[in-house]
Amino acid sequence: MPQAKRCANTFLVIMIVGIFILSAVFILLTTRPAWPATPADSQPYTCEDVRRLIAERGKVAAIAFAVERGLSIRQIWQIRRTCRV
Repeated sequence: MPQAKRCANTFLVIMIVGIFILSAVFILLTTRPAWPATPADSQPYTCEDVRRLIAERGKVAAIAFAVERGLSIRQIWQIRRTCRV
């Protein structure tokens, strides 16, 4: 009789662990990953575009323009560092 109880307890533990793992996998598969719509490497602006925009509008207005277009402050900083403006 004690062996039957041990088997039942083992089965119960395996079922609980299995349900937990399956629910975690289900959650991971059904949630949408938070990736940007466009990759950060494929910037549509060249350094010439950035320099022309800064020459036309000024630095502050160019940054405001970039933020309005959906660029993050980090992306703007990387573009400024790359283009040296």
